[in-house]
Amino acid sequence: MLDILSNGTDWNDQPVPLTTLIKKLKEKPLDPIYESMGNFIVKVNPVTDTQHDIRHKGCTQFFGHFATIPFVFNIITDEKVVIEELTKAIRMNQQRLDYEALKNHTSMY
Repeated sequence: MLDILSNGTDWNDQPVPLTTLIKKLKEKPLDPIYESMGNFIVKVNPVTDTQHDIRHKGCTQFFGHFATIPFVFNIITDEKVVIEELTKAIRMNQQRLDYEALKNHTSMY
């Protein structure tokens, strides 16, 4: 199951393909604020988290936005290939120098 709730310039826009998100993850830094909200990737548990329905049980949710461009994402899936690809792209983004600079600046406040 792949449920793309948001993937574009606004939370309510028509979602663009996941390849667009992967490309942006290679080019622009994510907003480090999401580290404190699950670090961009969380396991869905509809029993304790009422914002998800039962069909999302056992899925992984990817959510966040970028720091320097208007682009947001909220994706829920149980597809192994998608989980692996998005996890790798997000973790690589967090290793970028510009991401680290934003993180260090944010943590000063």
